[in-house]
Amino acid sequence: MKKKILNQFTVGDRVVEKIARIRKKRIGEIVFIQEQRRRKLEMMQLNPHDLTPLRKCNMELKLFRLFEEQCKKLNEWKYNRKKTFQIGDVIRHTRKGRIRYGRIVSFVHPDGLYTDSNENGYNGKDLIECVAIKGRDGLPRKISSDGEVLRFAIEPKHTKACEVLPMDSNGGVRIKDYLEKMSKLEY
Repeated sequence: MKKKILNQFTVGDRVVEKIARIRKKRIGEIVFIQEQRRRKLEMMQLNPHDLTPLRKCNMELKLFRLFEEQCKKLNEWKYNRKKTFQIGDVIRHTRKGRIRYGRIVSFVHPDGLYTDSNENGYNGKDLIECVAIKGRDGLPRKISSDGEVLRFAIEPKHTKACEVLPMDSNGGVRIKDYLEKMSKLEY
């Protein structure tokens, strides 16, 4: 005996076809639900690789309709991207008890060859080039005795992205839990 679940889907849910009628199962985001004896879902078709909307040649969105029984919810877990480093991120590098903070400026290939990480996102192999900053309010850059901005290149092995909090009453942006981490190192 089949159990019928009423109002299983809502507008905005992402679904996939249960049985493919053409070649591959289509993925869609529900934009309209037609209430009749059998609920019919109108969906905007999504790209199966990155869940972006597909368009026709004249730049209109591709739409398709299916009955509710022909759809199941999409498992979006495999589409979640892993968080990687990006230019402009604030990082914390810990090595042998020493903590350095920096802002990512670019990515450099270890052998000095051309890397496409600057355009396409970090590939996980390149060195990370940073401008050294202080972790206190405002995140000011560190300057050498010559008046030059300090830079360093590191591997991603001991590096972690920091969360930056917005300006407060003390003034300036700051790193979340910076004072707590510094007090732990003192003891």
